[in-house]
Amino acid sequence: MKRDTQIEQSGFAFRLDAHSGVPVYRQLIDQVQAAIATGSLAPGNQLPTVRHVAVELAINPNTVLRAYREMEIRGILDTQQGTGTFIADRQTEPA
Repeated sequence: MKRDTQIEQSGFAFRLDAHSGVPVYRQLIDQVQAAIATGSLAPGNQLPTVRHVAVELAINPNTVLRAYREMEIRGILDTQQGTGTFIADRQTEPA
């Protein structure tokens, strides 16, 4: 895994810190939630594909998929087969 790597799409960038002690999937979830809270990501914004994130950050695609699935279960993301993964339009309560 690359140290302190990032990918950027429409003003939002994933950044991984290999020395934080926080699991990678959790870092991805926390960053999406923080970007939504600050307004960097708005409902309807598309996230990069699982494959793109995995390749750019040099991590296992299953790690990205785990993060995306957990956010989908929480109602943060909507995945549309063949179209992509988007920030959900519905409001979620902060945890």
